[in-house]
Amino acid sequence: MLLLGLLFSCDNGEKQPLANPTQIDKYFPLKSFVVNQLDELKDHKVRKTTMINGTEEAMEVTLSKEQWRKELDAFIQADINKAANSTAYEEQKNGKENIYRLKPEAKGNIKEIKVTYLSANTDKVKQVTFLAKSKNLFYESSTKGTLTIDESTGVISTYSVAGTQKVWFLSPNEILVKGNVVK
Repeated sequence: MLLLGLLFSCDNGEKQPLANPTQIDKYFPLKSFVVNQLDELKDHKVRKTTMINGTEEAMEVTLSKEQWRKELDAFIQADINKAANSTAYEEQKNGKENIYRLKPEAKGNIKEIKVTYLSANTDKVKQVTFLAKSKNLFYESSTKGTLTIDESTGVISTYSVAGTQKVWFLSPNEILVKGNVVK
């Protein structure tokens, strides 16, 4: 027992949190951008429209922080700041827009992220879109997501995720989710 106590009591300086070796800080930080919005969005209502294969459903709900995280998960999953992507994307700056496009020789589902700023010389985001595509012998899918930011508050005001899924021998599924944040 004494030996175990000595072993655990020896401490060589402060403990540092381990860095995530799979994360990089090279491209627009979509995941942290969305996660940082969650505190502002919690307890806000959203007018949400869901359309699946032409069948539409509308509702207005108040979401908690965790529910917002699930609601915006497609954007969190679209983040490209992973070590495996360190050379996979090319950045194109065009006035108010930064476009991160997957290089033709690179592999990845996220084909493009476009960030539009309020002006060319500000870091205030106006809109973020992503395009994801996946395809194999039996399955094909594409997803486009858009976040629009309220200029006065800097908080997400609208979002949409549109997707198509096609499984071999089956009709494609068309899905559209739109949300308007109510203050």
